[in-house]
Amino acid sequence: QPPEYMSFEEHYAVYRPQGTFTMDQAIAKIDQALAYCCSAGIGALLVDITGITGFGPPTMTERFHFATTWAATAAGKVVVSFISPPEWIDPDKIGMTMAANRGLRGNVFTTEPEATAWLLSARQR
Repeated sequence: QPPEYMSFEEHYAVYRPQGTFTMDQAIAKIDQALAYCCSAGIGALLVDITGITGFGPPTMTERFHFATTWAATAAGKVVVSFISPPEWIDPDKIGMTMAANRGLRGNVFTTEPEATAWLLSARQR
């Protein structure tokens, strides 16, 4: 059973959680979406977190937490592209660097067209 807020396009899954969550709840929900993709053999996931409220930009510790959690769950099987509010993105994309250092192929963007284009390109590599 796909997680709530998940839909499917031709070449990837889309996860758009909506509502008020704590940071830990949001990390866990995205982790569940990644786990579903792994178990279902879906190799690409677009995650739109612009509909989440309840917390502000992640701290460095929170970035490390989500980077290590999602990299472990994806286990190199799922490419992930995130759509995020601009103020949540570190200028150096340090969260994505931490995740990449742990094996996650992912990137973060502020618009869906950019995130989708990158995801479709990355899934073919």
